[in-house]
Amino acid sequence: LQNLDYRFKYEEVLPHSTAWIAFNYPWRKWGVLKFRAIDFKTIFTGEDTNINIEVKWDSNTTFAEGDVLSWTISNDDSVLSSDEMTLESDMELPSKLTSTIVVKKGGCTKLSSAVSLSETIVTTAEAEYQAYGAGASLVPLIIIVLLAMFTGIIELSLGAGIFVGACMVSGSVKTGFTSTLDTYLIGSAADEYHVWVCMFSFFLAGLVALIEKSGGFKGLASALSRVAKTPRSGQAAAFFGGLIIFFDDYANCLIVGGTMTPILDALSVSREKLAFIIDATAAPIASLVPLSSWIGYEIGLIQDEIDKISETTDELYISDSGLVVFTRSISYRYYSIFMIMFIPILIFFKRDFGPMLVAERKVVAYDRKDVGDGIFVGMKNLKGGNPPSDNTPGHIINFIFPLFFLIFFVVYILADSGDDGSGSQSFFDKIQGSDSYVALLYGTMATALLSFLFYTIQFKKGGEHALPKLKSLTKFCGLHPTPETEDSVPVPLMTVKEGIDSFITGQVKIFPAIIVLILAWAVGAIMGDVGTDRLFQNWILNSGMHAGSLPTLAFLISMLIALATGTSWGTMAIMFPLITGPTYIAANDERIFYATISSILAGAVLGDHVSPISDTTVLSSLACECNLLAHVTTQIPYAMVIALWSILFGTLPIGFAPKYPNWLAIILGLIVIVLTVIYLGVPVESESGNFDVITEMYMKIRKCPGLEKLKHDVAHKFTKSDVESAQEVPQEKCIETNDDDIAQ
Repeated sequence: LQNLDYRFKYEEVLPHSTAWIAFNYPWRKWGVLKFRAIDFKTIFTGEDTNINIEVKWDSNTTFAEGDVLSWTISNDDSVLSSDEMTLESDMELPSKLTSTIVVKKGGCTKLSSAVSLSETIVTTAEAEYQAYGAGASLVPLIIIVLLAMFTGIIELSLGAGIFVGACMVSGSVKTGFTSTLDTYLIGSAADEYHVWVCMFSFFLAGLVALIEKSGGFKGLASALSRVAKTPRSGQAAAFFGGLIIFFDDYANCLIVGGTMTPILDALSVSREKLAFIIDATAAPIASLVPLSSWIGYEIGLIQDEIDKISETTDELYISDSGLVVFTRSISYRYYSIFMIMFIPILIFFKRDFGPMLVAERKVVAYDRKDVGDGIFVGMKNLKGGNPPSDNTPGHIINFIFPLFFLIFFVVYILADSGDDGSGSQSFFDKIQGSDSYVALLYGTMATALLSFLFYTIQFKKGGEHALPKLKSLTKFCGLHPTPETEDSVPVPLMTVKEGIDSFITGQVKIFPAIIVLILAWAVGAIMGDVGTDRLFQNWILNSGMHAGSLPTLAFLISMLIALATGTSWGTMAIMFPLITGPTYIAANDERIFYATISSILAGAVLGDHVSPISDTTVLSSLACECNLLAHVTTQIPYAMVIALWSILFGTLPIGFAPKYPNWLAIILGLIVIVLTVIYLGVPVESESGNFDVITEMYMKIRKCPGLEKLKHDVAHKFTKSDVESAQEVPQEKCIETNDDDIAQ
């Protein structure tokens, strides 16, 4: 063990005893036996640092009654701590010894430990660590936030934060560079559970592409368009479409946005309103439903933190299953739940407020079919990337079929994987003991294969389904397509080649998200290594903060990080390691714990909604061909109002009122949302032309001739059946409005 290294051969007998400080570092059949001094990789100067020394005793080690077991931890020949215990004859030698040290000097610190039995040193260990002030652990997080704000490139921001954190841990730029790649990035990508999540995401993306290529989404759009006859029913159809495509927020934005845009254009609904409906249903519904592309990632993050907590306590007061914690936290995600309730209420009452009211009236007041000022002229026809061919019939059965089997397979495999064979388990017991990774991966791939087969046995001719002929079978593989013969010979709805290409296309589309996913995992690891989680733990446990404030605190911090970084997934990866452990210790209440977990997820969605660099915000704008600034400007007031009600009727009373039932929070939220829409919102079609009270107050403070004219024109239109006077005015002059006024 001298000089930290002991080179040994496989099956060679080790020395008298061997010590690991903090936790056992697994040695392999060859190589060097290494020591790690603490269960974190950096030390805060001037603060108490708890160190656990784990000793693996040789089976032949003996002791007598009254023998003294002592252990010391030193730094540069100065003893930082010295402890001892007197052994009794009926005792077993302890495998874990605990000490508390304080390191006063920053920089590279070498710690050495020595364990003695009856004044005879039986084992030693040494290791080097970087020591710095606790506040320095925030540096990687600050770099990520600032770079995201100023560059808008989340990959660059996350990568820079990982690199800086790696340099802090290693104390060297060179080692920081290499460890960024081989420790953090490769470690995150190679983690077994992370691989399961990535593969599930790839398979789900491929399934979505197959549905799109088969005309399933085309059939869904056709079904929705049949009920969209008025502005209200058109908006309701868009909202309903967002609920149906719950399994992926990207697919939700692109498919529903792309299909509903021309329908709502014809109904004089502004692009801003459509973009809001799409964006506000995409992430909230995908984060809530336990059958989406989010669930594997969310459960993985939760499970990682539960495993860490399990290592420090003998008995958990929460479930040890990430899936169960996830499902129990769903009812506490007030922002997502309230937002999903807010949209249909807004549509039903035909009321709006703030910039959205202005955008809607600029379209409705003049019966415009060119969607108003919110159009993004640089993006005319955004496609999902894998549209069906022109002669592919759009039938909703090609959407319903895979959706049904996806739900069936995932639920069945969940129950099967949680079956212990006793025959006495309830269905929920099976779900609680299930393996969600297995269910999601197997269920998604099984659905993709079954759907692929279902699409290939269908045939089309002239844009309609048709019965195959003998010659049609020669087109099955699609290696030599001859579209000019389709009028005479039915061809497969999807050939084998088209199916494989579509499946791969879907995976290619999601690859950038997988890159962000791996970077986010690496950020979570680096936050733990530099000690940001310990800093937050000290703040929460030692600041006298009431445990009931944790759900609200987690919600607000998650919102700010997501707002600055533009990524809800990255925010979750940062927040879970920082908040989960301290919350478990401080709360000692499963309700507060579940509410805090849900607040991290809900706050990340809120920040995602109000951030102009968020992926779903940008996708919603592009899919609806809406100007990005116009979309963000009109959506922020709605998001902030729902966030306020989520705090006042959700996170605060849940944290501070032990007897406050969760169902009451949902009911009160629904009531206050209805009152908000009725009393703060005003009808888009108004005989008075008045705006909401806040906009009216703004117009009194600052002269807004554009808004005044719009107010007059709305009143004129809806108080007289004859609108000739309004039609005489050129369209571009009717809507002449100061965009700066609207943004303000």
